[in-house]
Order: sequence, then C-alpha cells, then structure tokens
Amino acid sequence: MVRKTFRDLRKNWISFLSVFLMSFICLFIFTGIFHLSQQMDATGKQFSKNSHLADSALTITSFSNPKEQQTKKLTNVSQVTRRSIGYYQNNHFSLSILTFNHSSISKPQVIRGAKLSQRTGIWLDEDFFQANNYQLGDDFSIEKQQYKILGTIRQPEFIYHTENEDQPLPNHKKSGYAYLSEQSFNHLQIIPTRQLLLKTTGDNNTPWLENELSDIWGNNYQQLNQTHDGTGLSIFFDRVTQIQRLAFLFSSLFLLLTLITVEATMRRFVKQQQLQIAVLKAQGFSRWTILFHYLSFGVIVTLLGSSIGCCLGPKLLSPVLLSAIGNQFSVPDWLEVQTTLGYAGIALITLLSILITLIPVLPLVRQLPAFIMQKQSNQRFKRVWLEQTNVWSYLPFSLQWTLRDIQRNIRRAVLGVFGALGCMLLLIAAFGIKDSINFSLDSVFNDTYHYEEKVSFKKPLTVQERKSTVQSLSTDYQWLEKQSVKLLNDSKEQTVQATIVSNGNQLNLPEVDLKDLTGNQVFLSEALAKRLNIQAKATIYIKLQQQIIPVFIKRLIPISSPQGLFFSQKTWENLQQPFEPQSLLLPKNKTVIESPLITSRNEKLQQFKDSQKLIDGILMIVSLLILAALTLGITIMMNCHLLIFSERFIEFATLKVLGFTKQEILSLSFLETSLLTLLGWLLGVPAGRLFLNAYVAMVSTDQQQYLPHITFQSMMIASLVLFICMLLVQLYLNRRINRIDFATALKPAE
Repeated sequence: MVRKTFRDLRKNWISFLSVFLMSFICLFIFTGIFHLSQQMDATGKQFSKNSHLADSALTITSFSNPKEQQTKKLTNVSQVTRRSIGYYQNNHFSLSILTFNHSSISKPQVIRGAKLSQRTGIWLDEDFFQANNYQLGDDFSIEKQQYKILGTIRQPEFIYHTENEDQPLPNHKKSGYAYLSEQSFNHLQIIPTRQLLLKTTGDNNTPWLENELSDIWGNNYQQLNQTHDGTGLSIFFDRVTQIQRLAFLFSSLFLLLTLITVEATMRRFVKQQQLQIAVLKAQGFSRWTILFHYLSFGVIVTLLGSSIGCCLGPKLLSPVLLSAIGNQFSVPDWLEVQTTLGYAGIALITLLSILITLIPVLPLVRQLPAFIMQKQSNQRFKRVWLEQTNVWSYLPFSLQWTLRDIQRNIRRAVLGVFGALGCMLLLIAAFGIKDSINFSLDSVFNDTYHYEEKVSFKKPLTVQERKSTVQSLSTDYQWLEKQSVKLLNDSKEQTVQATIVSNGNQLNLPEVDLKDLTGNQVFLSEALAKRLNIQAKATIYIKLQQQIIPVFIKRLIPISSPQGLFFSQKTWENLQQPFEPQSLLLPKNKTVIESPLITSRNEKLQQFKDSQKLIDGILMIVSLLILAALTLGITIMMNCHLLIFSERFIEFATLKVLGFTKQEILSLSFLETSLLTLLGWLLGVPAGRLFLNAYVAMVSTDQQQYLPHITFQSMMIASLVLFICMLLVQLYLNRRINRIDFATALKPAE
C-alpha cells in the first residue's frame, strides 16, 4: 500500500499540487506576518524593560522637595525621579531636550560614545546623529551655546518620534531629541516642562493615584499620563496589533479555502479510485487499511506544504516586510524570536485535512465491493422541480441540461459557486483595503481639513497674543486647541482627545456644523463611540483639572481623523474652561509673519504625502494578499471544476457517442462553468463588502479610523480578474474534454 500511495501521488501530482500550494501559502503568509508582529512586540517590550520605563509621568508647574517626598511615600508609588523637557527649534531642525539624573527610571540606552554623566556636553538621538552626519566630539550649537557631542542614545518613549502630531512620518534629519545635564538645561532660554516619572506597583489604581497626587500638589498639579499611552509607543504597539490582526484574519480565510480545496481534490481522487477501492476490498484488505491509505494522501501533501511554508515564512517574508515597516521605528536592534504557533498551524491543517478526507472515503469503505462498483453507473434521478414549470419548455437544451445537472448535484454546484465566491471575496478585500486607506486620507485632507498651512506655537496663546498674531491677516483663519481629557465610562477613565476650534471654515466636520452647538453640547467621533458603547443624545462625564463636567452628545460623526470629542469655542467657554489655542489654521501658506512664539509650520500637502508613505508597509502586505488571492482563486476554481468534470466524465463521453459535436459539448461545459462563476460573483460582491468592513475595522487604530470603501474601478478589476480565472480554468477543461477516450469512459456503464 505504501508503494501504491507514492505511485498514485506521482500519477496525480497536478491534482495534489493544488493542495500542497494552498497549505503552503496559508502557513507561509501566516507565519511570515505573525513572526513580524512577534518580533516587533518582543523588541518594543524588551527595549522598554531595559530602559526601566516609567509607568506614569506627572506634569507639574514646578518642583518641590517636600511634595516630592510625600509622593514617594504613597502606597502605589515605588520610585520617583525628576525630569525636565524643553523644545528648541531653528531654521534647520527641531529638538526635544530632556534632562537626566542617575536614576534607573526611563534611562536612555547609550548607542555610542560616553556614558551619561554630569559633564558639559550633549547626547544626541542616534538617528538624528546619523541623518546629519555628525561625529563624536563635534560642537553642537543651541542658542549660541556650544556643546560637545559626547555620545548618542535611544529611548523607548521616542521609538516613533515626529516633530509634532501634524508630522505623521519621522524625519530624522529635521527633528530629534537630546539629553543634557540639569545644570546645562537650566542655562537655556527655553520654556521647560517639569515632570516626575513614577514607577508604580502592580495593583495601581490610576484614578485613585491621580486624586492622591492632585491633593499633594494642589495648584502645581497639571496632569498624569501613562507612559505607554504616549504617541510613539502607542503608534508602535498599534502597528503590532494591526499586523497580528492581518495575520489571523487572512490566514483564517486561507485555511477555509485550503480545506475546500482538499475536499474537492480528495472527492475527485476517490471518485477516480472507486473501482480500485472495490477491488482492494474484494482482495481482502481491511476497511482500516484502505481508510488509512487514502487518509495518507491528505496527510502527506498538507503536512509537506504547511511545513515548508512554516519554515520559509519567517525567513523570507518577515525580513521583506520588516524592511518596509521597521525603518519607521527607532530601536537598538530587532530581536530574533521563535514562535511555536506555526507548528500548531501545521498540526491544525493536517488534522482538518484528515477529517475532510473522511467525508468522501468513509461511506465507500463501509460498503460491499459489488455495491461500490454498481454505484459508479447505476444512479437514477427523478425529474427536478424546475422541469415541471411552464418556463422549462422555453429554455434551450444547453441551459436545460446545465440546470438539471446543478439541481441534481447541489453539493457539487455549491463547491463551484464557493470557489468563485472565495476568489471574489479575497480580491475585494485586497483591492478594497487599498481604496479604503486612500479614501480615508482623501476624506481627512480634502473634506475635513480645508486649511493649507497649520502654524503651531510654543505655548497656548492668550487673547492679546492671538490678536497680535492675526492683526495683519485679511483672509479667513481658525484657532485650534487640543486637550487630553478623561472620559468617565462605566466606572473607568478613558483618555481621549478634545478638539476645540473657534469660528471658521478651516476644520470642517462631516454632516455637522460646530456653530450649532449650544450649552454643553459636543460631537463625538463614531468609531470612538462604538468602541466605548456610547450612544447619541446621551450625557457623559469628562474630567478636566480634577473637575467632573457633564456634556451632552448631540451627534456622532463619521470621521476618519481626528478621533475624540469636538467642542466649539463657545461650548468650551460655557464649561468655564479658558480657550488657549496652540495652533492656527490658515487657507494660504506663509500668511503669518515669523514670530519667536512659532515652533512649526506644516503644509497640508506635505502632511498628505507623509501619511501616504506611512502606510507603505501595510500596502505592501496588501499587494502580497492580492497575489495570494490570484493564486488561490485559480487553484480553488480549478479544483472545483475538475471535480465537476470527473463526475460528468461519462456524460460527456455519452454525448459524443450520441452525435453531439465537439463545439456543442464544449459549450455545455462552458455554460455550467460560467453560470456557477456568475452565481459566485453575485454572492461574492456583498460577502466581500461585509468582509472588507470587518477587515477595515480591525486594522484601524485609536488615532485613525479607516472608512471602508471600494471604487467602481477596483470592483470592475476584481470582477475581470475573476472571469479571466474562469476562462483559464475553462481552457484547461476543454483540453481534458477533447482527450476523452470513449472506450475507457463508457466501460463502467456496460
């Protein structure tokens, strides 16, 4: 039986190649993408661990030794250290400047040069250092003061560092960070932000800790932030989650299609081997021997394909994806990781292939040899229900023949339909995610943001400073303030972004107008509301400076970015909050004269280009999925229609004997293939849209909610690809039909 197994594999290698290919692609893509996510996750966590990253950062107006000692005595606080942060900018670059002490909390990792010390000198961000071709020992100027470059560092809080939130992509040549001693920092004429870095115990209750710190620091208290919620780390781990979701979502679909391929292949193979099964039983081979023999085909092929895919995915696919995605993040080194989930995937595919193979084999091995041979040709069918209708007599013979066959073999027809449906679903998902990302970016930068330039300032501006800034402007403008607020939801605190704008047209929310807000009314982004289970017309509570304030959700808005709560200036002031904007939105570039208060000018066009570059890595994965969809589509449809051919082998031969021309027989085959593909297409379009909606929701992040969308052009391309796959399959079927041997085909019917 072993020799027969390998002989049959050799003779039917084309059929089993499809099963091998499907199981290979399934594990290759899953292990390649999942290994990348695990590698990024392990690197980020180890980087944070080595740095002893603080759990929380308390922002205060000034340091106080007595209050600091009180903070250290809190039950939930294990370690406390000071840190000052400042911001420096000139015409060539911008720099976030931090101080250090000898505490181990949030300690930067020295990449080259001297260890951190109280010497007069500066330690630059490694990427900024390399991008500007500095050398150790070079003089570095900040506000006309010279500092020797003593070394370079990396710090996990800056794992994804941009000049500001309006710069979506890191530009290491123009923005970076640096460390100075406290003494050197205090000599700089920059506005400092004072922080206490806190290491907390495992049972820390953040709202309770926040109340305790507020009581200790009083008017000096500003806000308490979780370090892992910072922009850089948050974006990094959001990307890890995105990639993990991609791995599981598509691999689950690939697994389902692989099992369909196994079922179609093994059913066709068992159909061809039906006579041999009867002979083996007649010669005395036991039921279990025959069963294990046919199960071995699925085991050998799927085990081999999935094992090779599992081995090659992390070695070939992961490095390619890492080169596209990993260069956006600043880490010392990417760690090598070993995951066992791929081996579990091999076991799962092999086990499921065994169970799937049992479906066509088990009923046969339980029957007598004579009955098995009789079953090959003595099937009898009743008239189908459609034949009893008045419409039937008006249908052409070819359509009658096709519809009768479909109704008599529903299971077989379902496989053919599902093959086309699966191919269409994958193509819609692959093309749709690309369209959804582009549509979302277009919605943000063309529909929501009407400004051409966004001017950001070093500090929130007072009323007088705002007046002096815009006194020379004759065009429309709009002031923008962004605040982090705590949203109280189900006894939990959720940090969300509040966007507050003055009257103007530079920030345009879809379907609503901020001028319509009265009293304490606000708008809430739809995606955030869904995640927090908040309904429109509901009253929620937010915490501002330890004050709990009720606000009324007037409407949920379907917006891609920004996410959070939206206030008009009038509503914000109704809540007894001072309007202190940090940004100015302008309809034209460079209409505001230079000022010492200005930190950056961001053009909308450059922001749009950077946002497109940001998603290059995701689009690379999408391109890979499009190729996989093409391969899987052709493979599935080929298997399903070869199964149909094998079960209609005798019918085609009979038609030849009865005098049907070759062209008539081929047209019958083409009609059935086209009809099943058309049904698959009709079902695949809505199924693909539903899958795209789920897919887009999974790859969206807290900062960016992608809007599901597929263009008419992409839908037509996906449909065209599907029907081209159908034509390729039909060409192969035509060759098989032309090579039918009458004597061999009709022998079982004698």
